[in-house]
Amino acid sequence: MLRSLVLVACLALAAGSCPFLGGKSGQGLQNPHKRRLVAAAPQARRLSLGFNVTAVKEDIGGILANETADFGHHGAFLIRLAWHCSGTYRTSDGRGGCDGARIRFDPENSWEDNAGLNEMLDLLRPIKANHEGLSWGDLIVLAGSTAIESMGGPSINFCGGRVDDVDGSESLPLEDAAPGMNHLIYVDAGNATGQDVREAFAKMDFGDRETVALVAGGHTFGKCHSSRSGFEGQWTHTPTRWSNSYLQNLLNLDWELVDSPAGNGKKQYNHTSGLMMLVADFEMKEDPTYRGFMEEYLNDGDLLKADFGRAWEKLMNRDMGNRPCLGEEVATPALTVDYVEVKKAVKEMLRNDRRATDFNHYGPLFVRFAWHCAGTFRGTDYRGGCDGARILHAPEKDWPDNDGLVVGDDEPQEELAKALLQPIKDRFGPGLSWGDLIILAGSAALEDMGGREVRICPGRSDVSAEDAAAGSMYLDPTIYLNPENATASDLKRSMRIMNFTAREMTVLNGGGHAIGKAHKSKSGFEGPWTHAPTTLSNGFFQ
Repeated sequence: MLRSLVLVACLALAAGSCPFLGGKSGQGLQNPHKRRLVAAAPQARRLSLGFNVTAVKEDIGGILANETADFGHHGAFLIRLAWHCSGTYRTSDGRGGCDGARIRFDPENSWEDNAGLNEMLDLLRPIKANHEGLSWGDLIVLAGSTAIESMGGPSINFCGGRVDDVDGSESLPLEDAAPGMNHLIYVDAGNATGQDVREAFAKMDFGDRETVALVAGGHTFGKCHSSRSGFEGQWTHTPTRWSNSYLQNLLNLDWELVDSPAGNGKKQYNHTSGLMMLVADFEMKEDPTYRGFMEEYLNDGDLLKADFGRAWEKLMNRDMGNRPCLGEEVATPALTVDYVEVKKAVKEMLRNDRRATDFNHYGPLFVRFAWHCAGTFRGTDYRGGCDGARILHAPEKDWPDNDGLVVGDDEPQEELAKALLQPIKDRFGPGLSWGDLIILAGSAALEDMGGREVRICPGRSDVSAEDAAAGSMYLDPTIYLNPENATASDLKRSMRIMNFTAREMTVLNGGGHAIGKAHKSKSGFEGPWTHAPTTLSNGFFQ
């Protein structure tokens, strides 16, 4: 029973549902900053989206103009809905974003910053009902982007494939407000400094230029409502049409700091023409770096439009990570290697280990190599994992938890995991990626130590050192947790990020600790967990 459960867990750790042959392009999508559509090729397939994007956008366009809306147009309100749905994303653990559309549920639905957004959800409900296969997440994002385009903004590429959550439980970890305080999507716009804004956007992986472009473009549209935000007024005289008027007004007009009309103690800046600016707008203007980008965009409206489009796409898609966009053409890898022979070659060398300290078997080392390569995966935003073989490059190869795999100080170079597998890589040539070899080595080792056959899921590609550095930027160098002080709750949270159930977590931990040993020079601990550390068993639990 244990061997079967370990097999299931290892398959989940190593491959998920074998996405590589299903059209995932690791080479092109390792770095979410470089997301792009893959050109059609002889070995390409279109990933089914399940609904007609053009038809959905037409339906959205049909609800925008409405005499009951601000300035007769719902566009700005739909932009706010998409922004607040996507803007919860954070790089620290990949949580948040509009994949899941949890803005429909508490706690997000009750956040003060989201006041009034249920009106837009109700507005979109008939469209959702009329398009089978359309998720709320995709609809909300499409609504915001369609609104931008309808008001003369940049054309927005759509990346579909969001899957709706059944409740808002995955948003509970996002509630980081102090006791008694309301949760804010970003900052208190009536009491924020430029640095506050910078830190808030940095959590989403936005730089200063991107932040200015996003704020300047977003504040081109619509207005503030004292009943929702506590502020009142519009930033421009053309709130339903794209322009760079926001920057013209902010940088060139004379403003007066006044109390908000809501009488709530908040401050805002007013102009005699009836326009307003938030304290956060002013503080960004006073920040030298932000001011430089503002002046650049003031003098080049086309650049602002282009950069806003790119920033908006990043905001909408950041939580989609390394997944391909449904509906696009993606390359299917051409497999030219006999992977059964690769596993056979690994098994033939496992018992050539002369290290008596490690039971004369390379199996535990190769399992660790595969585990640490794949174990960076985050199901929250689809970053990490062994596709790309980033463990061969900095920073992952230099993480203390990876000592002895690619580099190491305590063992001869020829006994490092990568060096041991190098002859097999050379034998099978460029058709065998390091990503596939590392996973195959770990799987072959498990089989040799008594595990059942692990299904082969090939098709990983290897990335450059540059892309590896970008792709590993926000991953956890401890792989999982500090084993000396981590609690069961900590482990559950960590495994939840990887999309593991409690049962999978338990069997993976028990099976992994049935083999091999801890090394004081690497982990600070010394010794095996079982009396038969080269045999997969339930000895850890015993």
